[in-house]
Amino acid sequence: MSSICNSATGTGAARWHCLAVVAALALACTCSADNPDALPRTNLITGHTGSSWYRIGSAIAEKANVFHPGHPLTAIPGAGGVSNPARIGLVPGDLGLSFLPFLRAAREGRTPYREAYPELRHVATLLRNKLHVCAAADLGLTRVSDLATLPPGSIAVGTGPPGSGEEFLLRESLEAIGLGYDQIRSSGGRIEVAGSGERADLFRDQHISIFVSHTLAPSSVITELMLSRESRLLSVDPPVRNALFEKWAVPALTIPAGSYSGQEEIVDTVGLSFAVFTTADVDDRLVYSVVQGIAENRSFFLNVHPGFRDWQPERMADSGGVPFHPGAERYYRERGWIE
Repeated sequence: MSSICNSATGTGAARWHCLAVVAALALACTCSADNPDALPRTNLITGHTGSSWYRIGSAIAEKANVFHPGHPLTAIPGAGGVSNPARIGLVPGDLGLSFLPFLRAAREGRTPYREAYPELRHVATLLRNKLHVCAAADLGLTRVSDLATLPPGSIAVGTGPPGSGEEFLLRESLEAIGLGYDQIRSSGGRIEVAGSGERADLFRDQHISIFVSHTLAPSSVITELMLSRESRLLSVDPPVRNALFEKWAVPALTIPAGSYSGQEEIVDTVGLSFAVFTTADVDDRLVYSVVQGIAENRSFFLNVHPGFRDWQPERMADSGGVPFHPGAERYYRERGWIE
């Protein structure tokens, strides 16, 4: 440390700067010595900034950090449900959010993943996102399969970036009715891939006529769009639902009547449960705290998103066949949620 001071100029400001650096280094060493069991800084990789996943991830970090000095867990934006398992599988040591089918596929190296990431572990299953296909009323559509009746060149749809749940489900739904991105684009149609805010602007300004989102219901974005432009939610009809279930085990869900202004009937759709996951090497204490922080603060999370209204903590242990992280498994056994 003395070499640092010797390299400083003789001005008072420089000497004070030197002393501040030395003091900071000494404090860091002291803190490390006083907390030999301190947890390392860890990220929780969520969705894009402003998304419901990012808000929920930030809330999870807040409640987990209560149990540890130094606030080791930080929520950061991520690319989405498809991408997050590969990101953490390639660079272990973080937690993330993804959908259960993608987590299973990533562990096994199945499509859309090019390699297997067997060290991925389940931490907690949370809510079910639901596919919303919001179409301008003047298209006259009532269900997703009606898109096949339109000239491909007249289709203008906005969806999320590659790796997002909505982009995945849109692509698979179009394939189920005999349409593909290339066919639409080569005919003069549009598949706009963008964040939710950007594609909402495109829909609002009538640059696209179909807005696709895979989100919790009710969604504030969908609420605003349906008020700003006359539109309706398309049902995902049985042929599309069956195709998605057979290929990806995507469950059939519903959007309750009255979830949005003017939506007087139940809308049949599909969706995926999203879960917190990690890798086997992450400290058991941190994972235990994440699970405890979620399970014992349901009312807090209800204020983060209304989707928690119909959620019960016992569902956290539904791993979809993905092995538990030991820290999560310990908590679930203590609560009697698994044997």
